[in-house]
Amino acid sequence: MILNIKKFDKPDLLIAAAETEDEVGTVLRIHLAVEQVLVWYINHKKATELKPYVKEPREFGNKLSLAAAFGLPVAFVRVIHQINNIRNKLAHGDSELSADQVQELARQVDKLVEIDNSFVPLSKRYIELPVKRPGERMVFGVSGTRLDFLIATMAFYGVAMNWAATQVSIKSDVQPAR
Repeated sequence: MILNIKKFDKPDLLIAAAETEDEVGTVLRIHLAVEQVLVWYINHKKATELKPYVKEPREFGNKLSLAAAFGLPVAFVRVIHQINNIRNKLAHGDSELSADQVQELARQVDKLVEIDNSFVPLSKRYIELPVKRPGERMVFGVSGTRLDFLIATMAFYGVAMNWAATQVSIKSDVQPAR
């Protein structure tokens, strides 16, 4: 099986999330990109004889539940759940990103070392925005809540992409019995 990375690798969406100064725009774009990871994972898992029986849920929370039931690592589930919590708070009342919510997201993202032992902690990460702030490094924990959210979610996204590629290659290595 070949990993169709186009299903969830959305560089334009991620760049737009990074380059906007709008917190809601950042969160919604990241949420959409993460949802595509869930959709890919669900479709990847149901690509067997289960396909006719497993319908893709419409709601994000139900997609996360199904992906968890299919074996999505708990470390990913925790991060995605927190991203969804942040999105829901912004969409349904909060006018700005909560520092406490982003700190909780950071705690969950730092646990991704459970999946990738070479994971670099968020405290040692930064981001550069070549369009909006060329040549400037925004450091996690120093540059504001929106950029902390962005750095944390991009770190998650990188681990998720690498893990997904590994899962597909593992599945591809298994040959059917003859």
